[in-house]
Amino acid sequence: MPAFGIRLVVQQLVKTILFFLLRLMFIAVQRIYWQLNGTARKLREARLPQNYERSAQVLDVVFAHKFCPMETTSIKNFLCTHKRFENPQYIINSENITLMTINEHDAVFCEPEEKGKLAVVCAMHVHGVS
Repeated sequence: MPAFGIRLVVQQLVKTILFFLLRLMFIAVQRIYWQLNGTARKLREARLPQNYERSAQVLDVVFAHKFCPMETTSIKNFLCTHKRFENPQYIINSENITLMTINEHDAVFCEPEEKGKLAVVCAMHVHGVS
């Protein structure tokens, strides 16, 4: 019986390693793409205090993975693509947005695709958290 548990842990570890390798490649390509299409410049501008009205970046979640369901969720558990910029008031006015995590740089919120549906499809960064 212990061998079966070890096998499951090893399988999950392999999946997690593959996810993080995929995420590294995804982010590298995404950074190049964002430089080319101007999103990187808009992200830098969104961090400026005078651009508060457009400082929330809405992202579509392409794929998500966690090693363990009990693990703390962070933005590193997601592959996301840029969707649009919003006013942070969008978070306050929406009934179905939940705070996922917060750190010294960003607050990340999640919004389900449809009200009542558990799958997360949007993550939102609010820049300039102090």
